[in-house]
Amino acid sequence: MMTVPVGITARNEAANIEALLHSLRLSIERARQLLGVRYELHVLLNDNEDHTLDLLRGERDLTIWQTRGGLVEAQRALAAARKEAPFLLFTDADILVHPDTVGELTETMLTRPEVGIAYAEKYPILPVRSSLLARALYFYNLREGYQTRRNYCNGQCFAIREWRIPAPGELHWDAAADNPFLHLAAGIRVDDIFLSRDLLRRAGPGAFHCTPSGIQYRPPETLRGMFRKYQRMRLEIERLHHYFPETRPVHARWGQRRLDLERLRQAPAGEQFLYALFQAALLLCKTAYQTQRFYYSHLSSRPCPTWLPVRETKERMPE
Repeated sequence: MMTVPVGITARNEAANIEALLHSLRLSIERARQLLGVRYELHVLLNDNEDHTLDLLRGERDLTIWQTRGGLVEAQRALAAARKEAPFLLFTDADILVHPDTVGELTETMLTRPEVGIAYAEKYPILPVRSSLLARALYFYNLREGYQTRRNYCNGQCFAIREWRIPAPGELHWDAAADNPFLHLAAGIRVDDIFLSRDLLRRAGPGAFHCTPSGIQYRPPETLRGMFRKYQRMRLEIERLHHYFPETRPVHARWGQRRLDLERLRQAPAGEQFLYALFQAALLLCKTAYQTQRFYYSHLSSRPCPTWLPVRETKERMPE
């Protein structure tokens, strides 16, 4: 029987990991019955500091790893240990998995050899906060930004044939370009942005497939949370431009989305207002990012704090 490793990346996820495991086990059992595939569950505790480990003691179907260096290094450990696997499946610990998701991801990888990454569609849950910005962020994510689909891996839940992210020592970049803002010496920090760009370069957009059953997740609901998510994405793209300048044309051609004006015009007036509010908040985030970029590139010798938690996305998911 084929065995597929499932890596659950978790850093301080005590609030949600039990709910994720419950939904994931249900999805795995349905996939096992339909496809005859066996799955191994690996919890990858990366730089963990809360009581997640205590919650998992006694779980007999789990292999627990404790790693250092962030999410990418946690994934690297599992990928190195399971080189013989036909593909790997990774999921975050702060989401809920639909009962059909694991089966859809597995079937795609088994029947479509041209697909290098199959990823789960994302469905935001209703916001806890009642602010207009929380609603604007919810509808922006629910409507996929009113944009064209991007050839991009959803790093919250995906299956991949060849996980290969260069370690810091394998990267080549101009040392003169480094500064406390870019911090290029730290290596690649975000999995989905690099994996998406690398696969696009090697195989084109046909190597991606999105499965519809998907996952539920909690998007940011505050301006601070929105900025921290934007900062991570924008900075990692900028850092990859330095590591792999030859991939910039690939990113420009296939890695970006464009506003679907017709779709936005057809949206209700209330959603159009919330979209305008989102854009105003996004402008604030862009301004703050550029200000931060200038300060840490030219005025400070301290590393820029760029991996701060988005606390509202870690709040307990609904039962």
